[in-house]
Amino acid sequence: MFDVIPPTNQPAPAASALLLFDRAMRIRSISPDIVRAAQHLNALTDHQLSELGINRSDIEDTIQRYI
Repeated sequence: MFDVIPPTNQPAPAASALLLFDRAMRIRSISPDIVRAAQHLNALTDHQLSELGINRSDIEDTIQRYI
């Protein structure tokens, strides 16, 4: 027969925990897009980046964070 997992008496997870988990999963699903965009920006010259108001160190930090 089938094994039945008895219900536990643990309280339901807090709504904030569910929202945090949902946000983490969304970030994880878009992280490849973020890395690709950062790598594309990293190919620009320092002058081009400065015209956009972006520091190269911010790009490198972003790539490291999402890899």
